[in-house]
Amino acid sequence: MNDVMTTNIKIFLLSLFEQGVKNFVVSPGSRSTPVVLLLAELASQRSEINIYIDVDERSASFFGLGLAKKNKIPVGLICTSGTAATEYASAVAEAKLSHIPLVVITSDRPAELSNIGAPQAINQNDLYHGNTKYFVNLNLQDDSEQTSKYVEFESQRTVARSLDYPRGPVQINLPLRKPLMPILDSEDPVVSKINFNSANYSSVVTDYKQILADKKVLIIAGPEELDYHSDLLALAESQNWPIMADVLSNTRNCSKYVINNGDLFIKTGTKEVLDYVKPDVILRFGGTLVSASISNWLKKVSSSAEIIYVGDHELNDYTLSTDNFVAGSEKSFIKNIINLNLNNSPAYLEKLIELNNFGEQKKNELQNDEFSELSIPKIIDDNITKSSNIFLSNSMPIRDFENYYLGTKTRSIFCNRGANGIDGVVSTAMATGIGSEDNVLFIGDLALFHDMNGLMMAKRYQIPMTIVVSNNNGGGIFSFLPQSKATDYFETLFGTPQDLKIADIATLYGFDYFQVSDKQQAINALDHDAKQKIIEIQSDRSINVKQHRTLETKFGSEINQFVIDKSK
Repeated sequence: MNDVMTTNIKIFLLSLFEQGVKNFVVSPGSRSTPVVLLLAELASQRSEINIYIDVDERSASFFGLGLAKKNKIPVGLICTSGTAATEYASAVAEAKLSHIPLVVITSDRPAELSNIGAPQAINQNDLYHGNTKYFVNLNLQDDSEQTSKYVEFESQRTVARSLDYPRGPVQINLPLRKPLMPILDSEDPVVSKINFNSANYSSVVTDYKQILADKKVLIIAGPEELDYHSDLLALAESQNWPIMADVLSNTRNCSKYVINNGDLFIKTGTKEVLDYVKPDVILRFGGTLVSASISNWLKKVSSSAEIIYVGDHELNDYTLSTDNFVAGSEKSFIKNIINLNLNNSPAYLEKLIELNNFGEQKKNELQNDEFSELSIPKIIDDNITKSSNIFLSNSMPIRDFENYYLGTKTRSIFCNRGANGIDGVVSTAMATGIGSEDNVLFIGDLALFHDMNGLMMAKRYQIPMTIVVSNNNGGGIFSFLPQSKATDYFETLFGTPQDLKIADIATLYGFDYFQVSDKQQAINALDHDAKQKIIEIQSDRSINVKQHRTLETKFGSEINQFVIDKSK
């Protein structure tokens, strides 16, 4: 039967390859033996196939997530049976919510070993439930010709489902019976590629001409799932429309059409400021916004503004503000809108750009070159290369970048903003650094602690990575939340100081280490030619809260006065 297993596994792997699965992350184990051995043999023959080994399944799944996030193509995860497969659950949930195509391949015990106390035998059928788009059991040890044809078809169809609207993870479960040793150096079967064609739902946009013509139109660019940021900038330029740019939209590049202070305007602005920026129509792109303030503003402004949401994804709009959802290619929609030749007045654009420029100037004055957590985004922005990838941890790093990162260059910025968790941040960041010479991860001490094992991938695959750690000895974001007032219990339950020695972590994983306490030291450390380094910035959580609130209060006062003066 080993010849049957060998042939069907080869058909399975070649079918995945034909549908674009070229990157695999493997966690070693016994039950997956025939799959990974034949995959290694296939990779030795086809240079397009890359195999990454990670002994920690949780880290491996986030590493795979990062590869798919960066390259926009499906990635295969392969593990053994039992609890190993459960370690994928967090990354699978993130992939579901952020529309990342993961092909989760779980090796399993055969049916006769189920529910009788056999080791490493758990129920793996539809293991991730609603967090995967599709589940299938493939029997690779049935010797009928029909089985081989089914494996070829179903494997390709399952990958296609991970890419179909809306993109997301799928699970393929492989029950495998001993003996598990395949026949190596055997002839490869022939696999025919199936072509899947998606309809272009947004090719006709003439219905929107009346809605958009001669209106104050605001583009809100949320986290980008596919590469269309340059198209958005072209749309803004052609129509004289401002873009309120989320930090993950990859549209912040000092363009005169980009509003990068939207969160601060909405969060700190008075009614006069909110009326000043209010549009007639909002064209919304991308995923869930980093800014809770802008999301809450959408709920309120929806009663007076038409909100059109465009995207090749699910309509995930927790603001419940969308009036029209255009499901389909963002690029196609943008191209067709440009072709409408609306010839809009630049008055609304010029008003918002003037406000944004004033806000940026005042923000820089208020920061006054003080070295703090607030200053880290600007220091990174000003002192890394144009080609750098930036990965942001959730909690405070992503929020500070939303407010204080200008974007002097258009860089690729990543973050796990599906489930918004801090688990797996290091592993995902490492994968986005594959193939790039300049990579920066900005992370807090707790998120680093959650995923220290991910640092091993940098060592194993020599990934260039600069890790900037904001170390305030605990969960900094909780100090901004109401529970911070429960002073008798706050530190134990929410602050959770770990007293990490970041220098020791750097030594353990072979990173160069720098501790910096002022702006120039930080610049020097960023400029240091070490390929793998950790830069630690120590701060105090209570002081950090005061600095944020003081700046926001003063900023709000300045822009409110600006709007009042303009309205006279």
